[in-house]
Amino acid sequence: MNVSDDPKQYEQPRLFSTILVLISVLAAYLVVGALLTMLATGGISLDGGFQSITGPAVSKMLAAQGAGQILVLALPVLWLVSRVTGEGLFGRATLRWLGIGRQGGVRPALMAGVGMLLLQPALYSIVELQVLLLPHLGSIGKKLLQEQASLDLLLRKLAGGVNDGFALSALVLVVTPAICEELFFRGYIQKSLALNLSPRRAVLFTGIVFAMFHLEWFNFVPLTLLGWYIGYIYLRSDNLLAPAVAHGINNLAALILMKTGADSGGVSEATSGTLASLPWWWVLVAVTLFLFSLLIRSFPERPTSHDADNPMPSGRR
Repeated sequence: MNVSDDPKQYEQPRLFSTILVLISVLAAYLVVGALLTMLATGGISLDGGFQSITGPAVSKMLAAQGAGQILVLALPVLWLVSRVTGEGLFGRATLRWLGIGRQGGVRPALMAGVGMLLLQPALYSIVELQVLLLPHLGSIGKKLLQEQASLDLLLRKLAGGVNDGFALSALVLVVTPAICEELFFRGYIQKSLALNLSPRRAVLFTGIVFAMFHLEWFNFVPLTLLGWYIGYIYLRSDNLLAPAVAHGINNLAALILMKTGADSGGVSEATSGTLASLPWWWVLVAVTLFLFSLLIRSFPERPTSHDADNPMPSGRR
């Protein structure tokens, strides 16, 4: 019998091999990303920041970022899982192992997207509070603010102007990460860890690694919370469409803010006029978090039929 005929006979990834894959892929992503960025910028020095990146170089950097995610995150995952299932990169068993192409994924995906929207005010508040508090932590806090201000400048350049490049920006900054990062972090790493540790520990660990992967220490807390939420809905739904939609919604919201200039202040200026200083804002945060808690309680669990052809253990075990 071919291994793909009976998914219960799959030789599942072991803990050591999963950690090795995680470290190898993250290291490769840094190296490949640096090489692609160097090629895209034509050797332009970035020592003084990203002010020198303009025009065609921005489009090339977007293309480099998208290519890096596909080559280093998505394709290796498909290859690794194809070895587990005994089918090709896009074989039915390979995709189903990752949680792709399952029936009943539309409702969890829609709820996951709504949940991400409800989380946005709370996540934004964490960022604003950090902007207010970090200057009081001395040189470390000021360094974090400076690094984030530089990163914000790069992201705004990649997002482009209000009237140009939206399609390319959306493809690279929204669609590609939503697919490639979820394939790697939830589809492979979280599922493999759940098979070796426990589902909840896998969610917690993967969420932290997901935050570290972005190398945005200023945003480590909100990114970790995002990773835990996305991991939880993947565990509950066993369908990669749900975390991909949630991830995409979060990135789309950030892209729209950058495109419209709504966040033009960035982290470079900590003023008394932030939303965090307004009473009505905290009422909005409380209401959205309450609605979010209701949504989480009613979030659909994976169908029982999924247990027959998927090795990921149930989240309640």
